Amino acid sequence: MIATRTKTCFVYGTLMSEEVLHCLLGRIPRVLPQVILQNHTRHPVRQHVYPGVIPSARTSAAVEGVLLYDLSSLEVKMLDYFEEEGIDYKRANVQVQISDVNLMDE
Repeated sequence: MIATRTKTCFVYGTLMSEEVLHCLLGRIPRVLPQVILQNHTRHPVRQHVYPGVIPSARTSAAVEGVLLYDLSSLEVKMLDYFEEEGIDYKRANVQVQISDVNLMDE
């Protein structure tokens, strides 16, 4: 059975690394670079070396990342496991700004 790949996921930090993605997923998914999550800021996570992202009231606040697309549901679950969903982070639907829509066709 072939998994349908229809999911997208905004990521920042460590998950922007092709090496990390390949280790986690066994492949490098399609990536759309220079994606912006508006009205959010990065912040340190207590007792950890990695940052988190939280909503911000400042309209100038933004976090740059990439959009992973053509992910399967299993791959999204693997990313959730890596990020310890429910412990250090909660997955949420967000809208991002894409700098160049034409890059999605490459």
